[in-house]
Amino acid sequence: MHPNWLFGYMFIYFFAIWDSYRCSIEANKHYELAMLENGRIPVHLMRSTGIQFLEKKRPLIAAYCSFLFPGLGQLYNKHIWLGFYGIFWWWIYLTFSHFYEALMALILGHNRMVVSILNPQWLMFMPSVLGGAMYHSYTSSIEQNRLFRITQRQHLTDYYEKARIASMNGTETNSPLWMIGTFEHCTELEQALSMLEHSGIHPARIRPILMDAHADKSLSIVDQRFDRTAKSVEIGFASAIAFSVFGISLGFILEWGPIIWGLIYGFGGFLLGFGIGLLIKSKHSLPHQKHKLPEVTVLVQYQNEEEAALIHETFWRYKAITVGRIDRQHANPAL
Repeated sequence: MHPNWLFGYMFIYFFAIWDSYRCSIEANKHYELAMLENGRIPVHLMRSTGIQFLEKKRPLIAAYCSFLFPGLGQLYNKHIWLGFYGIFWWWIYLTFSHFYEALMALILGHNRMVVSILNPQWLMFMPSVLGGAMYHSYTSSIEQNRLFRITQRQHLTDYYEKARIASMNGTETNSPLWMIGTFEHCTELEQALSMLEHSGIHPARIRPILMDAHADKSLSIVDQRFDRTAKSVEIGFASAIAFSVFGISLGFILEWGPIIWGLIYGFGGFLLGFGIGLLIKSKHSLPHQKHKLPEVTVLVQYQNEEEAALIHETFWRYKAITVGRIDRQHANPAL
């Protein structure tokens, strides 16, 4: 152990633990205030790094990008500076650990050369960087999707409620003919509604109904804390990091070398942690869903078959889950 590295790492490490804990508590307070006050955020931001905007993400794609090269998952999530930070340090670790040279030797079948090529002091950093980048990009995607849902629900409520109130002076149509479409929260939903308005259907004739995803109101907008799969992935990442470091250490002694044993132990650790996460029962958890469930139901009044065909086609074009209709024969005048 080198004293210069030891003391520097120790002080920074403990400060990071304390400061991240302190900041998390403060961030949670602001989160609670934002939820209670129904706070709004700008959907689009123009910055020096480009145009930032809310969009649905794929958490597994983000994690896979970080697995290929840490930092790419952060760029996928539009964390521009964090992504470049991760890419820079990963290049440092690759250079000083001689990982690529050892990997090339392993591919060419020179297994005995791998241990002599690798620098264990730098190689030991890599599992935590790789696992941390995958974990951050995965969880960040989930939270961005949740923020997208919240923001879209606020927009639909505000915009169409104002249109309904403005039309109550006698301009609202009392036609009992309805087209019904169900959607997930997505950008295509807003595109569909805007296209209908552009085609001549007044916003007062559009009724978005926000569906609850769970009986518990606190879970109505899917939260990562109550998502059983997300919690299992978190435990899996933590377990994979710990096991891969242990596998790399053994690899400098065992025949197959640290790269192969690190991958084997890392993959095995993830499966073990993921399985443990699935077995842990939480007081509040989301039900397992085999298929996509509707998060928004849209009712649109139509006056003739031409409008009905237009609405029907628009719903399907913009990724509706299901589409239906209520005609005069089955309509309830109370609607």
